[in-house]
Amino acid sequence: MKSSMFRGAYLFHVHTDRTDGKLSVQDYFTLAGQYGVSSIVFLEHIRKAPNYDVEAFISEIKYTAQMTGLTASIGFEAKLLPDGILDISESHLALAEVIGIAEHGFPDDLTVLKWAFSTALNSYTRDLGNKSVVWVHPGLWFRKRGLMHSHYQDYCSMLNEAQDAGVFIENNLRYGLVDESLSAGVAPSSLVLGADAHAQEDLQRWRDWRTSNLPQPILADDGDSLDRDMGSVSGLLTT
Repeated sequence: MKSSMFRGAYLFHVHTDRTDGKLSVQDYFTLAGQYGVSSIVFLEHIRKAPNYDVEAFISEIKYTAQMTGLTASIGFEAKLLPDGILDISESHLALAEVIGIAEHGFPDDLTVLKWAFSTALNSYTRDLGNKSVVWVHPGLWFRKRGLMHSHYQDYCSMLNEAQDAGVFIENNLRYGLVDESLSAGVAPSSLVLGADAHAQEDLQRWRDWRTSNLPQPILADDGDSLDRDMGSVSGLLTT
């Protein structure tokens, strides 16, 4: 079921100058207005002990949204840890409307990764209520280690597991993940478009993609009727 924040002309997954981004909160709202965006879904980096004022960050977003008339959602990108939890405090988790699970910085142990990923899916999708959970730049751990081909089946298994748990799968434009062949096996109601924006050129890439790829995931209605009998990612595997 597509979350309301992932409908219409939304801009998902943006990082600000409070972490490693070059654009401010105000910059994103200004550019969103120019690009015809109706809602922005911030997904700022976070740790259990962040080096920025999270409450002030949220207040700035809410204030600017009110001033501009645009809709904004608060989200955080948190690293998956080996014990199956995310690197975010309970207090900040409670403030978020969407959580991005990032596995790319995980230690070099596939068995532990798969266990931690399953544990996180089970606990966070169960305990977060109406919050949306997204696997962001999915498979970047595999790509960075040159394992995408040799462990393709493991990767696809994790994609299927995430979808079964009700987790959204990001079509990440920065890294091209999930790739075009795999995105065809992800139910459209589970796929969300992510800019992974740190600078204005990233927004231009997002805008160009939207212009040249119609129909797009952001325009998809929710419901099983959108699956078009594509089946699961595991159906793409060869044995």
